[in-house]
Amino acid sequence: MKKKILIIDDDLEILEILKLFLEMEDFKVVTAQNGITGFNLLQNNCYDLILLDLGLPDIDGEHLCKKIREKYDTPIIVLTAKETVSNKVLCFEYGCDDYITKPFEKIELLARIKAVLRRAKNTNINDKIISYPPFEINLEEGLCFKDGKHIELTKKELEILSFLVKNAGKNIKRDEIIKEIWGDDSLYRWSRTLDVHIQHLRQKIEKNPKKPYFIKTVPGVGYKFEC
Repeated sequence: MKKKILIIDDDLEILEILKLFLEMEDFKVVTAQNGITGFNLLQNNCYDLILLDLGLPDIDGEHLCKKIREKYDTPIIVLTAKETVSNKVLCFEYGCDDYITKPFEKIELLARIKAVLRRAKNTNINDKIISYPPFEINLEEGLCFKDGKHIELTKKELEILSFLVKNAGKNIKRDEIIKEIWGDDSLYRWSRTLDVHIQHLRQKIEKNPKKPYFIKTVPGVGYKFEC
């Protein structure tokens, strides 16, 4: 599955150049020319990484970086013409993962993107909190939030959702889910228990459970978490 990048920059030329370049490198790219639009996109969609310019027309870039980090764990690389050490330090304090000054070589940016994505993948393996907008799952506390609102889930529902979210974008076999949730020797593989749990999950997290947006059925295979 292609990694999805959100670029927030008011320079249309830079947006177009980076979008074309990153799409050629097999990324899916979404762009925003101001901070408000970018933050709204982030609230309603899932991204693997954010490229954030500091010199936005409507909101201070450092403030937006802090605002994003307060709510999301999505990696952030700052793009800016500001070269002072104080600006760099401030951005790291506000939660950015890397920093590159304009003008920059596209090949260097690509290397930084790949490095940040690798670190994010390794960091999230054993995390007790799974952040996958609009969902946040606290495995330690057994809590699930969607758009900041608590959703009451049973223990098994939480485990199933967590497993699907960790494997977002992949087709997961029924037996694989059952083995993960109920164990190797489970008798549940021959019953409809998993499907009933999925049905209940959809009723709690989907706007239209009959036409699910997040948990898709993959005929002949199992399920897929799409976001």
